Amino acid sequence: MTFTPLETAGITGFMSVMVALIVHALTKRNYVSHGQCEERRTHVCSTLQAVQAGHAELRQDLKERTNTLFRMVRGLIVHDKDMSPDVKADILNETPGGK
Repeated sequence: MTFTPLETAGITGFMSVMVALIVHALTKRNYVSHGQCEERRTHVCSTLQAVQAGHAELRQDLKERTNTLFRMVRGLIVHDKDMSPDVKADILNETPGGK
């Protein structure tokens, strides 16, 4: 059975349309509506804000604890009797992270 070029093009076009319709019918439920997208975005944004707020609280707590420890160490250095006043002054005047 031999087909003419016109028949071959017609059969190919018809099969392409059929495959496209089948693929569309199978995958059309995978799309998300605008309302669903906005709902998901709102949920993700609120979750992200909650996480960021928790991290901000943790950072503030760590900062307060670090400041307390820093003041305690400075107090120990000030009241150390074995250390010379020059060494104490060098340590107490040193900036955080080095000179």
